[in-house]
Amino acid sequence: MQQRSDRHEEFTYGDPTEMLTDGSFSKGDGDEVGQSGGAYIIRIPCGPREKYLRKELLWPYIHEFVEGALNHILNISKALGDEINDGQSVWPYVIHGHYADAGNIASVLSGALNVPMVLTGHSLGRNKLEQLLKQGRQSEEDINATYKIMRRIEGEELSLDSAELVITSTRQEIDQQWGLYAGFNVNRERILRLRAKQGVDCYGRYMPTMAVIAPGMDFSNVIVPDVGDMIEDVEGVAYVGQDGTTVTPATKPDPPILDEILHFFKNPAKPMILALARADPKKNIPTLVKAFGESKPLRKLANLTLIMGNRDDIDEMPSANANVLMTILKLIDKYNLYGEVAYPKHHKQSEVPDIYRLAAKTKGVFINPALVEPFGLTLIEAAAHGLPMVATQNGGPVDIHQALNNGLLVDPHDSNAIAAALYKLVGTTRGQQALMLSAKCSKFTRTDNNQ
Repeated sequence: MQQRSDRHEEFTYGDPTEMLTDGSFSKGDGDEVGQSGGAYIIRIPCGPREKYLRKELLWPYIHEFVEGALNHILNISKALGDEINDGQSVWPYVIHGHYADAGNIASVLSGALNVPMVLTGHSLGRNKLEQLLKQGRQSEEDINATYKIMRRIEGEELSLDSAELVITSTRQEIDQQWGLYAGFNVNRERILRLRAKQGVDCYGRYMPTMAVIAPGMDFSNVIVPDVGDMIEDVEGVAYVGQDGTTVTPATKPDPPILDEILHFFKNPAKPMILALARADPKKNIPTLVKAFGESKPLRKLANLTLIMGNRDDIDEMPSANANVLMTILKLIDKYNLYGEVAYPKHHKQSEVPDIYRLAAKTKGVFINPALVEPFGLTLIEAAAHGLPMVATQNGGPVDIHQALNNGLLVDPHDSNAIAAALYKLVGTTRGQQALMLSAKCSKFTRTDNNQ
């Protein structure tokens, strides 16, 4: 990790070493207490120390980082050897690179140390370039100037050539994303893997093994909303149970975020379309707002809630995020969506489950319209709370949809298709369906006990 001391950054980013604790807990005074799990973050000085650089601007400093990392590894290997191995250096077992830049670094270190390399790409440049070109807003030259996309692809090709194992989130990532690269061919990889297992000569041809490890989360604390139809009550929201009796809402006060969302709406009892994503161009939220604004039947049927991170002053946001947010606000004004769209400025991470539950209680829908979604953990979170999904057909949602069968996949560039899918699903999921959907999410459960 790059060491830096920007005053706007978390202060620990300037520390050369940070211990990762195992099972840390709070004493109640703001300090965390925990036992070392044997893992550390080592920050290697490289590039400018006084400011944060977005990832697209890190490429000129890759070799400086490699030199510092190599020196650190050699020193630690010798020190460990002197302590536990009779003076013989203890070499790393494997080097694992994440994303294009660290993959590039790992490939160089792997070759220098003759140590096997593992790669996790997360999101890939060729796929991103393809989707940005489909938008038609930038030329390939402009995209490359903004995202340094060709240097990123070069780093990914180099990483692919060096890796013995590539970890992916989904099968779709293997077939339709890594399949775009010169260093990988799906059919050839299968043939070479089979020949290697059978002990047949591959004549020097090589391709990394691909392994799918789907992300997940702990769903043990998820509460699916009460079953029943929702009706508007004078004092707020009540429910009609399956036996026809009215169920009084819990007396526990609602989290502040729920009041803040509902105050945006002229008719808060309508089903909620929920999007949870930062104001980033690749998340494609403006296309969602356009789809909603241009569909009168959908606007009549539902409200739209946009949870786009936290902000104070748009003028102080990074330019790319500010531009997205301004585009959204202009679309709200263009289509006169006041009273139909909620876009709160702040929310706490602890309030996110309550937002999911609110959307589920209204028989709403969760949507992820990203141009490309490497996996889509929020789709699983939403499903665990009983929400069906409309999601991009590019990336991880393909595998999630196959596993959960809980919604529709759409072309993220087609606003009409997005509106049609939302209209089809809004108001359709009822109590028992929500419980069954939540149960299906168990296949994505990850806890300390099963990792």
